[in-house]
Amino acid sequence: MDIYLGFDPGGEKQFGWAVCSSTGRGLQVLITGKASHAEEAVNKALFQISKTRNDVGFGIDAPLFWAENGERTVDRLVRDAIKKLGAPSPGGTVQQVNSLRGACLVQGTLIANRLHKRFPRITATETHPKALLYLLGIANKQKKPASITLADLSEYVNCAKECVSEHERDAILGAVTAFAQRENRKGWRNLFLEEEKPVTPFNYPVAYWMPWDLVE
Repeated sequence: MDIYLGFDPGGEKQFGWAVCSSTGRGLQVLITGKASHAEEAVNKALFQISKTRNDVGFGIDAPLFWAENGERTVDRLVRDAIKKLGAPSPGGTVQQVNSLRGACLVQGTLIANRLHKRFPRITATETHPKALLYLLGIANKQKKPASITLADLSEYVNCAKECVSEHERDAILGAVTAFAQRENRKGWRNLFLEEEKPVTPFNYPVAYWMPWDLVE
């Protein structure tokens, strides 16, 4: 059984994390929660899985690579796409890395570094949960990301809990993105490969996986 972790950095008591397992067609949400920082989130997530397990994927709502000129090509592509799909604030949904808050910019990278040391064969998958909701056709001009619940994600995840916080939902979407990357899901594409001269902070593989072929 493959395990997928998702993380949504958000500061004190707002750091969403999720542990999911593959059902073949999608993911089963095993447990979610909120933490205050990277160490607590990772410890709580790893506590739920076997110490010897190595078939783990993870997705993080945080930038995992940079561009020397400040603006990443992939972010501009996603902003343009979700603007056409009705996102009211594309620049706020997918921000420039020079303007991001510390929890997202730093804590997310700390998680990726720690998990890669634990599971050296896996790829760190960058996620943008709210942009993902638009690209999947779940969010639109009438239905904003804040109103979307797990019931709206039934095509991708199954969860026994009727309600989770927005941070936990976004962490689950991180796990969905990692699942799509590891399974090479049809219609999704690794936009990281289209970035010009990306700079990665550590020596591990990075992906920026999006359901891109579904919106073009």
